[in-house]
Amino acid sequence: MTRIATIDADIDATDPPDHWNDDWVRVRLVEAYRIEQRLPGGNRASKSSWPAHAYEFADVVGWDDARQRVMDKWATIRGGVFAAELTRMEQAHEWLRVRLVSHHRERTCLAHWATAIAYRRSLRSLLIRKHWSRSTFYRRVEEGSRIITASLISDDVPVT
Repeated sequence: MTRIATIDADIDATDPPDHWNDDWVRVRLVEAYRIEQRLPGGNRASKSSWPAHAYEFADVVGWDDARQRVMDKWATIRGGVFAAELTRMEQAHEWLRVRLVSHHRERTCLAHWATAIAYRRSLRSLLIRKHWSRSTFYRRVEEGSRIITASLISDDVPVT
């Protein structure tokens, strides 16, 4: 069993294991939030709450530099996300929503933990801000990933 606080250093995320385990479920959840972070507008903490302006085709027709404007806009988007990555992200988010539907506390702790790891935020400050016990928080993270693992194994979901 790896240490939960240092999952990036302990788990090789390139090769999936032969069968589902708690560590791999946590790696996949962190990966999902990292993919979410790369989506356009994914990191809402540093952006305006106003949505980006969407242009209609009729607006763009008269612009001499329409192509350059589109290229400039695309250049400001961080990274880029492929369809396969979106599928993996949605699958991991579904685990939280569907497989932990009756385990609210575990779902909340696991989602907060994965978000903090993916966005490189301090878990310590999260625990202080929420007034949560460190040992209880980590126990719920482990229990949530254990529930998801057992559910995936019982449904014969292939390891991805």
